[in-house]
Amino acid sequence: MIIRSMFKQNRSWILGYSIGTSIYLFFLAAIFPSIQETGLIEAKLESLPPELLDVFQIDATMAMDNLLNLLTSNYYGLIFYVLAVLFALTFASKLLAKPVDSGEIMLYMAAPISRVTYVLSTFVILIIAVGFFVGLNGLSLMAADVLFDLQIDYSVLWMLQLNGALMLLVLGVVAYVLASLFDDSSKSYMVTGGIFTFFLMVNIINGVSEQFEWLGNISFFSLFDAPAIMREEFGGIHFIWLIGLLMFFSVLSFIRFIRKDLTI
Repeated sequence: MIIRSMFKQNRSWILGYSIGTSIYLFFLAAIFPSIQETGLIEAKLESLPPELLDVFQIDATMAMDNLLNLLTSNYYGLIFYVLAVLFALTFASKLLAKPVDSGEIMLYMAAPISRVTYVLSTFVILIIAVGFFVGLNGLSLMAADVLFDLQIDYSVLWMLQLNGALMLLVLGVVAYVLASLFDDSSKSYMVTGGIFTFFLMVNIINGVSEQFEWLGNISFFSLFDAPAIMREEFGGIHFIWLIGLLMFFSVLSFIRFIRKDLTI
């Protein structure tokens, strides 16, 4: 019952992210044959400074070889990182920060609904939201492939979706833990957004020079490496790290929320 209620309250942003990104991917896929024939984008990419291409993880020599290469340089780079941050912030804000700030969460506690049940329910909503996000993204590209014969490698496509799903889950639970530290939703939003922006900037700086490669070790975003998946150089260690981080922050969120003072 509580999961159904939460989903009804949050379905607008869940479907907004999922359908919006899926429509973008579908139309990009639909026009891909046309832009591939012109060669204009490829020529433009090759004229850009190599450092700039590295920052955005773009391989100009491969970007127009197939649709997934283009998406790796376009959607599954900085665009996905920014979307992932906004997605995580929205989840933590809607499911914890704002309910605590407004006192709405006390209504759940008076139902009575235990704190553990509440956290489990919010995590189910997170899983549903991520499932819609990456699932519709993948299905929209498969539909485009059927309609326009794009010769998409489905194994690579769904490996990208799986990696993206784990990244969204990790960012979601991290945002949830950070939101539990504050009773003011605006302060929670700013602090969490600031930390995620820092990680994003670290990931960008990491691509500028080999001298800064070590910075990638402190950024969550380094665990989503779309170009490596495309080159089939992607090892399972990334998934192990993401699953480990997901388990750690999930347990931490339970501990933090159970001990949190919810009095208003």
